Amino acid sequence: MSSTSPTPPLTADPTPSPSPASITQPSTPATAAQLCTELHALYCVDVLAAHFEKREPIDPPFDNHEERLALFVTWNTSHHLRPNKKPALRGCIGNFAPMPLAQGLREYAIISAFEDHRFPPITASELPLLSCSVSLLTPFTPIPHPLDWTPGLHGIHLTFPSPLSPSRTLSATYLPEICPDQGWTKEETVLSAIAKAGYRQPVVVGDEVWRSLKVKVYGSSKGASSYRDFETFKKRIGSGSGAGADGSGAQNGMPPGTKRKDKIKTPTTTPAIKSLPNGDVPSEHGSESLPN
Repeated sequence: MSSTSPTPPLTADPTPSPSPASITQPSTPATAAQLCTELHALYCVDVLAAHFEKREPIDPPFDNHEERLALFVTWNTSHHLRPNKKPALRGCIGNFAPMPLAQGLREYAIISAFEDHRFPPITASELPLLSCSVSLLTPFTPIPHPLDWTPGLHGIHLTFPSPLSPSRTLSATYLPEICPDQGWTKEETVLSAIAKAGYRQPVVVGDEVWRSLKVKVYGSSKGASSYRDFETFKKRIGSGSGAGADGSGAQNGMPPGTKRKDKIKTPTTTPAIKSLPNGDVPSEHGSESLPN
């Protein structure tokens, strides 16, 4: 597994940061229908387990399954016997085009597990070590200055014309938690995103490339669950103390009454947005969400 690529050095004379009063506040989840919970991540774990067990997944155990939202699904592996060891990223793919939530989670739970080409596909033997996190994204808000955002609150999505091929647009994104998790400044985060978008020549804050950036910010609501949490959840709904959003459980080892689902299909109209943890150049539709 490769390490995070070095962040390009900052200029000795960076452009001044915007004042706190000028920072744009993106829309944030305002209703229960837009909030992410552990149940959304548990559902993704069941979707992946169902794939290996050759059964249909449980009915969505949350009420906002028809809400149209942009989302990312992230898989990590960890070991309960080594709790101090940092979890290893195993896949992170999402979509900026809002889609029905249950459909999006079914699709991207599978896509992020098997189609993030930075990693080998997840195997059934890894299930006990897996944890899943789901990020539901709020609409994008353009900002006038690349530093006009708050670490930990805002994700950033930047685009700019490639200096090497002006007809080509490069893009990258970082979810809200990335900047504080990596210990980066805002300048370092933007410069890292420029490099991960595919442009690895030196960039000076305030130079022509910097001035060409178009940056949007967004918020996210995040839920997480491990496979061990899922095992507990299975036992709970198996005893009748919990069920899907419609009151049913699941079949094939889960409580009876689950309705059959359509087979999981990969999206045909909305391109996936992949994480590129090792700094590989993204596809024309792709952009990073997580470093390794």
